[in-house]
Amino acid sequence: MNFWYKCVYYVLVVGLCLSGPALLIVWKWGIEPRWGTVDVIQAARTVDRGARLTEADLKTVKVKKELLVGGAVVRLSDALQQETTRAIRANEQITDAMLNTEHLLPAPGQWNMPLPAEWMFGKPPGSLLRGDRISLLLVQKEEAKKADDKSGQELTREKLEQLNIPFEEEKKLQKMVVSYAKGTNNQEVSSSDDRKKTTGVVNTVEIIVNEEQKELIRKYGSKGYRFLIVYR
Repeated sequence: MNFWYKCVYYVLVVGLCLSGPALLIVWKWGIEPRWGTVDVIQAARTVDRGARLTEADLKTVKVKKELLVGGAVVRLSDALQQETTRAIRANEQITDAMLNTEHLLPAPGQWNMPLPAEWMFGKPPGSLLRGDRISLLLVQKEEAKKADDKSGQELTREKLEQLNIPFEEEKKLQKMVVSYAKGTNNQEVSSSDDRKKTTGVVNTVEIIVNEEQKELIRKYGSKGYRFLIVYR
């Protein structure tokens, strides 16, 4: 009886001695990393603006709750195949704002309208991309031709206001979303370096307009006016 008693005694002693390190290991590697953390989706690599996110672009990581950014995406399915609205750096948390492309689709009462090249004054800004918000400044046909003839002279907003163009109507042609910006090859123009280097020169611009904006563009375009594209 004493033999079995001693065996149990020593087993308990050894077990108690080993339980401390074992509990520490379980805490360190199993519980602590998950304590006060949440899952969040991060970029596994640098992603260009306008790209469709794939599993190779994303990863799920755990971060402290206080490090979670506003609007962070926490489910992989919510980010997959979504189009990015800006360039995303590696290990950057994915947010709704980076994937919010609903504004690129016409809402009820809106249309996707191409802006004919012959109605544009000069060329569209070289850094213009899909998703940008633009304003159209009206330029009278005669004044536009004069400005074209003056090489190197930039037509500023102040000069445009001197052309007696209805300012109230011009104000209605502001903050319109570019739904498509395509090059001469009819391919989407994108940027991989914060607009410093684009994949092509913008040749065709399509914008989302409401009924009033559509009629104003058609009204002035058919009268021979041209539109100067500006954006912030």
